[in-house]
Amino acid sequence: MQTAKMISSISVMALLAASTAMAQEIDWKSQLGDHSGKTLRVMTITDPFIDSMKAVKDGFTNLTGANVEIDGYGYDALHEKELLACSQNDGSYDVLLIDGIWIGEFAEAGCLDSAEDKISENPDTFAWDDFTPSAAGQASWEGQRMCLPVGIYYELMYYRTDLFEKAGIKVPETFEELKKAAATFTNNPEFPGVYGYAMNNKRGAAAGQQWFEWIYSAGGKPWASNDIGSAEPYKDQTPTLNSQESVDLVQFFRDMVAYGPPGVESFAWDERANAFAAGKLAMINDWSVRAQIANDPKQSQIAGKFKAALMPHKDGGRTVSPVGGWIACVNTHGAQKDAAWDYLKWFASKPVHRDFVLAGGPPSRLSAMQDKDVQAKFPWTEVLFEAQKDAWVEVRPRHPLAFQLIDTVGAQVNKAIIGEKSAKEAMDGAQEDVTKLLKQNGLL
Repeated sequence: MQTAKMISSISVMALLAASTAMAQEIDWKSQLGDHSGKTLRVMTITDPFIDSMKAVKDGFTNLTGANVEIDGYGYDALHEKELLACSQNDGSYDVLLIDGIWIGEFAEAGCLDSAEDKISENPDTFAWDDFTPSAAGQASWEGQRMCLPVGIYYELMYYRTDLFEKAGIKVPETFEELKKAAATFTNNPEFPGVYGYAMNNKRGAAAGQQWFEWIYSAGGKPWASNDIGSAEPYKDQTPTLNSQESVDLVQFFRDMVAYGPPGVESFAWDERANAFAAGKLAMINDWSVRAQIANDPKQSQIAGKFKAALMPHKDGGRTVSPVGGWIACVNTHGAQKDAAWDYLKWFASKPVHRDFVLAGGPPSRLSAMQDKDVQAKFPWTEVLFEAQKDAWVEVRPRHPLAFQLIDTVGAQVNKAIIGEKSAKEAMDGAQEDVTKLLKQNGLL
């Protein structure tokens, strides 16, 4: 009998063989240098795709001789560590993966080398137009293509097909339909141990990002000039955080707490995904990369029993799918930039990106989303392709204050969620706090 370790080794060997075959589509010998004896260091988030990065990295070693070390950190810790290293001109890491919303902060702090010239010199290999438009937008700043959008997410709604079939109800498309469906599964003896829904409610970044992810589908916007499709979304950053659409949305967040498990007021990304995989929830909204958790029979009770749909929207409105995720950048203080650019050219290329996606990474290219093998292995990919069509790249702020701004909004949103303030009081507070923050930093 094969052990789990043996099976894992066989899977990696098969993946590397497939990677070698696909890599033949590009003449890598003419594209990449000899980096024998070098160790390339990559810093990234500990999201599930870190394992997919590690699964394909030996392909680069086989081609160039360079070893690749990939180190992961939690969200807040990664942001702090990368910024601190930049401020100290630290080149310990050659490649930095950053959240797309940090691009303004890192670019203006001088932490990143621009990818613009590299892409222009080799457009066929970089294949920029194959990235989804919103992915490409996440990696660009002030008209410059700064990084490569290798780990882009779209937020979808996931639902238990077995529970919905038993209940005989349709998949919700609006906020009110979502609330009714969540109520159906909560405290219902026909669905023991199941709750209707869980959201990112934890104070700070989790609740703050949740607000930005939902506000357009709620009919609102975060600031005055940030209209969908605007050529100058940052022209007038007067906050609109206490608009009626925003207040109604936060009240909806508060109402949905009744359909979550105990402690849902402090749920963040991991708690939400793990509860769904454990079979405790009928539905969640979540970033596409975390669908892998629910899809893995080794760690999920519901593998093969769920599907994806577009996020719900306000009655009479439409879904604006949230986009986020991770972009790979060259550390401007690194001492191995030739090797770093070769690694990114290779890792972000169409064939290697496909291997990365088949290993569980989030598809960021149109070709990967439309690949039949990818769709067969990860059925929600077809919904991702639909979601990217209506995504708005500026759904979350990407300027230098993004991290602080989201955290500030999240503190007030959570106060409404836990009942410390009314939705109106909380968003009046957010309006005041964010206005003060923007004025202090010369953005308003």
